[in-house]
Amino acid sequence: MNAQQRLLLIFMRLMSGKKVNKYELMEKFDKKESTVQRDIAKIESLLEDEVYGMVSKEKMRIERDGKGNYQLLKENGHLLNNELTDMEVLMVLKILVSTRIMTQTEMKNITSKLIGLSDDQGRLKKAIANELLHYKEISDEALTDKVTLISDAIVNNQLVEFEYTKNNETKTFQRIPSSIYFSDLYFFMISASETAQDDREFEMLNKFRINNMKNLRVLSSNHKTKYIDKFEAGILRNQTNLPFLGNPIKMVIDFYYDPVYVLNRFPNAKIIKVNEDDSFRIEMNVNDGYGTKMWLSSQSHMVKVISPKHMRDYLIQDMLETLKLYEIELL
Repeated sequence: MNAQQRLLLIFMRLMSGKKVNKYELMEKFDKKESTVQRDIAKIESLLEDEVYGMVSKEKMRIERDGKGNYQLLKENGHLLNNELTDMEVLMVLKILVSTRIMTQTEMKNITSKLIGLSDDQGRLKKAIANELLHYKEISDEALTDKVTLISDAIVNNQLVEFEYTKNNETKTFQRIPSSIYFSDLYFFMISASETAQDDREFEMLNKFRINNMKNLRVLSSNHKTKYIDKFEAGILRNQTNLPFLGNPIKMVIDFYYDPVYVLNRFPNAKIIKVNEDDSFRIEMNVNDGYGTKMWLSSQSHMVKVISPKHMRDYLIQDMLETLKLYEIELL
């Protein structure tokens, strides 16, 4: 391999956004360190004189990390192709595995693709190996085809039909999907706004676990969703950390533990005062759906609802019903 071919190979790898290592290049081309350094200097000169304006509208530079690695960056410090860094890939992998939403096959496929983006694939494989080894899927039914059909139906304003089972009861539904929403281990198809009724009457459902939908098919097109029925996922995610629809309310609680536990789960919550007993008075913009109620019940003695009254009454009644399970009667 002559010098021109060597330069071209190094340049192409840099232009792909990948790191190149000086010592690996020395071994690959059987050249001295000084030769590789001259090659990099020639490429830098080429970038300055010829490539700017031809390949990129931004100036580029070669970044050195002091460990023998070279990487081509834009002048603003961003990667040339905006590729994920190894640590960004690792964070995405950790989040994906924690959801348990995909089948073993789907998870293996997507993790393989993500790891393939890395310059140090062995490191990422080692970092995620134990979690992949013990990965337990929620359902053995693949989601990709269903999610694709629903996503296309949303874009094309299509009516879909499917069978759905809940509490051992199965019915056939026809719905115009508005959104795909992920929360609490499941992907959901939503067919109404975030304030719609939720889980009261089976026939009136507007939120469906996608892995429970059977015989899913498109019936017809051109069914535009009314603006009032548009689902706003961002609003729901800020109102509740569990996937239940409901009407927006302002709730005030006293919290008897670290308030960060509340503030992190409800982004619009704020501490309005510290009480004399060192509890925290917190005001929260939430919804009145079952998800918020479940969260309140799960906090046990750490929470006291101040307002609204119907949420306070719900929590009290829920505690009384729980005591009955243990055959404890309050005098």
